[in-house]
Amino acid sequence: MCSRYSFNLPRVDLGFLGINDVLTQKPVQQVVPGQQVWLVRNSDCGTPELAQAKWGLVPSWLQDLSRAQINARVETAAESRMFKKAWQDRRCLILADSYYQWHMAPGNRRQLWRIGTKDGSLLLMAGLWERFTVDSTLSFDSCAVLTMPAMPPLMLIADRMPALLTAAHAQRWLSGEPFDIERFSAFLASFPWHSQNILKG
Repeated sequence: MCSRYSFNLPRVDLGFLGINDVLTQKPVQQVVPGQQVWLVRNSDCGTPELAQAKWGLVPSWLQDLSRAQINARVETAAESRMFKKAWQDRRCLILADSYYQWHMAPGNRRQLWRIGTKDGSLLLMAGLWERFTVDSTLSFDSCAVLTMPAMPPLMLIADRMPALLTAAHAQRWLSGEPFDIERFSAFLASFPWHSQNILKG
């Protein structure tokens, strides 16, 4: 489950994804559901573009907007009514530099961990996006973070984690290639994880 993450990088060069724009922003220590978040997706022309969307995916058919979903499981998203269409046609990369995870320690003590890379570099979280039409003049985009079973270094903190992508895997994800979770997990085995306990309950 990913319900909080950070995006503290004030300047991000996205040239490695084929985007000429350099993203400059005010660092965000804690991104929460319902906020506008930065993502990369393919445009109508099929080229990567930088965009923003509300965190909490709302399919076009959803009537009760309180049912918006912030996460999608990689094991079931392709067949789920909530995510199936976005999985097929509207994939994205959600930009972050770490994510937060609560852990229940012995003695029912809650601990908050911050997880990212050792050098604090950009994280690309696999995601899905949708466009919801309110009326003939108003629409909005929304998104969800894909989650997967936690890798061995992180299993002691939680049983799930965001699905993270390298630049090479990111391009394949956006292009709609089939998602092989075993092959995908193999490259994460050498990912430069860094975890920090930032709050002890």
